[in-house]
Amino acid sequence: MLKVFNLSRNVCCVNKIQSINTTKAVSFHIQFADFKYKRVNSKNSFTMQRKWNPKLIKFERNNCAYGVQNYKLLSYNILAQDLLVEHLHLYYKIDNKLLRWESRLHKLKEEMTILAPDIMCLQEMQYDHLKELVNQLSIAKQNMRLEYVFKKKTGTRSDGCAIIYDRNKFKLISEQYVEYYTDGVPTLNRENIAVMAKFQPLEDISATFVVATTHLLYNPKREDVRISQVNKLMQAIMDFSDISMSVDNKNRLPVILTGDFNFTPDTRAFQLLTGLQKRKLISEKSKDVQYTEDCFQMDAIDFGMANAASTYQDQWITVDYILKSRSQRNKKSIHVNSKYKLPYADQCWKNGRIPNQFFGSDHFSLAIQFSIG
Repeated sequence: MLKVFNLSRNVCCVNKIQSINTTKAVSFHIQFADFKYKRVNSKNSFTMQRKWNPKLIKFERNNCAYGVQNYKLLSYNILAQDLLVEHLHLYYKIDNKLLRWESRLHKLKEEMTILAPDIMCLQEMQYDHLKELVNQLSIAKQNMRLEYVFKKKTGTRSDGCAIIYDRNKFKLISEQYVEYYTDGVPTLNRENIAVMAKFQPLEDISATFVVATTHLLYNPKREDVRISQVNKLMQAIMDFSDISMSVDNKNRLPVILTGDFNFTPDTRAFQLLTGLQKRKLISEKSKDVQYTEDCFQMDAIDFGMANAASTYQDQWITVDYILKSRSQRNKKSIHVNSKYKLPYADQCWKNGRIPNQFFGSDHFSLAIQFSIG
């Protein structure tokens, strides 16, 4: 039996220190004890039709397509309740009953149960709601033993990023956290963070891979901050995924990166994220800027970005992404077998703002089915 930590007690102690602004973000790795499961009605009641394209490859133990196992990964900005309350004016046209955490939790749990991901990357995960959400998912879905890593934003915010995974399918090798705040760097003066985890599939111990998730600054006027955050994030991912012993001969694990990046595909920040522009490195000691020649690149998975939307920011746009590292010759890589398509913007206009009676967040979820081979 694995130990369950008392989160409320641990975090309250930290909050007292935070009142004098001396504490960095809370981060922890929780292992959950076994739960009793019961079935739930998985009938899809969403009015907005979203499909897997192409159809999902059925998971059959030791008998999967192409001789490899298939997994599902979800990325979701679930809207922290504290942020919702702080910015309540943004949701003035939505029934207050639909904005309550209990109502939203039910819808989030229902959607996640239907999608049945093996790994969940969550942004705006409020620290005191995390255990409740994981308990709900554990009860709702049979044959899952959930475990997670979490990092709260630095500063006084109560939300952060979490990676939840099924320990029946994956072993967590290591985790690492990225704090974007850097003393003395004006474009790295915000409290956003990222979480990275290294997983080993139990069915194929040679297929170790990295999952990372982040939530970048929202402010539409500060793309310079997001660009600096992308630079720091990508350097952290390159270092974390590098398993080579040689500086000249890089050998990296395959990487899946998810998150709410708060920029659209037509921005310079997106080009940096996908390696279309050179990334720069900022030394935290000297503040010198150097451009990296590293060839590490990531491809954004297309969920219908040209006509689709993942959230509403004065208009229906896409700012949430799942990316995968480009294949290395003769190395294991991520293969995307199916994508959970985002809704089209015109559908969003017809169905109205979110959260609503069908969706529990002000973002839509992204999901993929993938294999490693």
